[in-house]
Amino acid sequence: MPRPPRFDMPYGIDTPPIKQVLRWKLGGLFRKRRARVPEDDLRPNVCQLTAEDLDREEDYIVWLGHATFLIQLGGVRILTDPVLGAIPMTPRLIPFPIDPGALKPDVILISHGHYDHLDRKSLAALRVGDGTPPILLPSGLSRYLNVGADATELGWYEAQKIQGVSFTALPASHWHRRGMRDFNRALWCSFWIERGGVRIYFAGDTALDGHFEEIHGRMGAPDLALMPIGAYLPECVMRANHMNPDEAVEATRRLGASQMIPYHHGTFKLSDEPIGEPEIWIKHLAASEDHPQIDVPDVGEITSIPPHNTPTKEHL
Repeated sequence: MPRPPRFDMPYGIDTPPIKQVLRWKLGGLFRKRRARVPEDDLRPNVCQLTAEDLDREEDYIVWLGHATFLIQLGGVRILTDPVLGAIPMTPRLIPFPIDPGALKPDVILISHGHYDHLDRKSLAALRVGDGTPPILLPSGLSRYLNVGADATELGWYEAQKIQGVSFTALPASHWHRRGMRDFNRALWCSFWIERGGVRIYFAGDTALDGHFEEIHGRMGAPDLALMPIGAYLPECVMRANHMNPDEAVEATRRLGASQMIPYHHGTFKLSDEPIGEPEIWIKHLAASEDHPQIDVPDVGEITSIPPHNTPTKEHL
């Protein structure tokens, strides 16, 4: 069976980063351990949810940890990058805030194939092997899914409409690997989600790069940008893959979004920065009037999305 084609990265990484990653990982065995700081113990607050909490008519968004959001638009439930528990060799640091059976997504979006974004055990728990719900994901990625999944692959700027919601796969400055021999043999993406004039951008995993201006030029400005803010140290490995909080805010500016919600922090220890540092950093930025509105929700906290209006937080 021929190997799938390799996708080119027009923005950031164009060669396999495995050597840098191995040098970083192996170097950690010999580096002097840094002093423990209070941010090492900081975890996001978790609001436990029930099925009844999600059973509402108005649109909303709720962060479930890491890159997993449940978004309801016009009664359609959209679940991003579902990871419900631990991932290989990496424990989950906070509990999942709801019984997965209560999520009942109508659509699942998967941004790329890394294990902290595409988790087959989580997809099995969501019963995607029964053919529902449909999954949208970038080109070449469906071969990693459970047998029986209803998957539609999209290239950049390709769109699909499901139950009245429009989904467009968009560029991201990232890469693909799940094994030793499949570097960039599947694509990676961000997503534009739109219904009834409400426009939400989900960045997936990405570095700060020229695709944000490109997306703004082709798609316009979203009402809400969901931006990753963690896994940024060491810079020699991470800067071409991820964003720190300052870079995420700059990306929001380049998109022209009026509001940002951060994610990709506080759930897994994936890099060298203290686990609580991204949350402290982004909350400091949120207090400044020099930036777009930054909403930093707790895990499980429901944010209402009024039509053509600014989302508002609801503490349960």
